[in-house]
Amino acid sequence: MPDGDSITGGGEHEFLKNLCARLQSENPPASGEVGPGDDGAVFATSAGSLVATTDSLVENVHFREGWLSAEELGLRAMAANLSDLAAMGATPSKILLSLILPETTSEETTEALTMAVAQEARRQGATLAGGNLSRGSELSITITALGVLEQPPLLRSGASRDELLVVTGSLGDAALAVHLWESGETPDPPLRERFARPKARLRAGSVLARAGATAAIDISDGLVADLGHLCRASGIGAIVERESLPRSQAVDRRDAMGSDFAANGGEDYEVLFTLPQSLDKDLAKLAGQCGISLSVIGKTTDQPEAITLSDAQGNPHPLSRSGFDHFGSKS
Repeated sequence: MPDGDSITGGGEHEFLKNLCARLQSENPPASGEVGPGDDGAVFATSAGSLVATTDSLVENVHFREGWLSAEELGLRAMAANLSDLAAMGATPSKILLSLILPETTSEETTEALTMAVAQEARRQGATLAGGNLSRGSELSITITALGVLEQPPLLRSGASRDELLVVTGSLGDAALAVHLWESGETPDPPLRERFARPKARLRAGSVLARAGATAAIDISDGLVADLGHLCRASGIGAIVERESLPRSQAVDRRDAMGSDFAANGGEDYEVLFTLPQSLDKDLAKLAGQCGISLSVIGKTTDQPEAITLSDAQGNPHPLSRSGFDHFGSKS
């Protein structure tokens, strides 16, 4: 039996914040390195800086049987990790894959999943270098991704007051797809595609890091929740304009009726950046270099950790929840 308080008591993020603080105090990172608490850890090597990140997809937590093919599971697992590299401004180099498989899993399924990971790694200029295979009660896919930095890393702690909040792509599609599945409906193909085959914004991470972005975080738990992590790390606040959040037509219709898929929905794996106001005039050119739309959704403030989602009239818009938390309330 476990002793002490359950993680559920304070939630995943509060537990991790406290644990990372303890790890940092007991083993401070060396000069030029970044320890736990960011989208990836940064290590100094003789050849330059290396970024490492790891993430898992677990059946009945991140997906349900029948939602995705084996190939799509591999691609989604890759996106979760490559998105962390994108938020650090890193370029993928090596991939490690660990699979926990129910004993009924076929060789064909295992091979299709593994080859999807290997082929996506190759498309991004990386290689699948190894991994592990084990048996378990439910399918679990864990990837460790290594990337290289050609400039200083983008960190969650680099933002200052009066900077632009900028996001890539559009928000809320993956969350809406999950909502429809869980409601017994079938998502339309564009929504399903956004959940099944998300695109890591690697080029945007590199381009905006070189252009002068000050901080970044990938949007995996939901915009407002992940913005909260960035604000806490940087000691700032933020005002987000709800009407400025980039949405597909499907998400826009739902949000117009009172939902907040764009603000709360995670797992689109878009990236949130803070940029100096001076870069506002260059956003169209930068978007062209990134190959994806860039939307200004608000600005940072000098009120630590105070985040306001404002409506079209500038009034605070209440949120029913604030993103995904593995150990938080399910209400």
